[in-house]
Amino acid sequence: MNALDLGKSLSVYLHALSQAGLQVEMFTDFERIPETAAATGRPFQMPGFAIERADHTQNSAFWLFLREGGTYIGGAASMLQDLGRETLADYLMRTSRHQFPNNKGGGVESVAEPLAREVRGRLAYIGELTFLPGHRGRRAERLEPFMRIFQILAIQKWDVDWIYAFIPDRHMQARLDLVYGFTRAIPRAQKWRAPEPEVRSSTEWFVGAPRLEMEHMLQSDLAKFDVL
Repeated sequence: MNALDLGKSLSVYLHALSQAGLQVEMFTDFERIPETAAATGRPFQMPGFAIERADHTQNSAFWLFLREGGTYIGGAASMLQDLGRETLADYLMRTSRHQFPNNKGGGVESVAEPLAREVRGRLAYIGELTFLPGHRGRRAERLEPFMRIFQILAIQKWDVDWIYAFIPDRHMQARLDLVYGFTRAIPRAQKWRAPEPEVRSSTEWFVGAPRLEMEHMLQSDLAKFDVL
């Protein structure tokens, strides 16, 4: 998918949100993140995104927030994980020990074999998704274009090989992986050492897409909107 088509896709999704009365704001002024995220109903940041713990730069992470009038109603974040020769399994097990320690060591004990074998290179991880109660709206109206914008920006900004997230089982039952535009869904993606972190679970799903499949999804949407 060339740069022009990516730009067309971005324009389509921004227009869809604008038609719904929503504006998207991109934050790289990280000092503003906790207060703005709290306004959307998120009382904390995960360790990998926590401003006081993670030394992110404008080249390693960004936040997007949805604004309706003067109110921030939702937001999420993405970070670059440039693994080089390290596998995703090794990366997750190594970093989770520091991010979620407990008196037994903590962290991820094992990672599903498909992730260990297939997911590698330059990755964009999406997390922190939160909406104010009652503001998530219909899937196609808000959540779908919002997540597609994340994916396009990650491709443009970081030239990634994969884009992925972890979602709880209840979201998978609602098939939010399809709303997000992902093509891969793997159950029980990580096994956490007991006691599991309060905010994570061994029942989480990995949802994501390699670059080629992600671009195919975006190209398909362009055809649907007849702007090819």
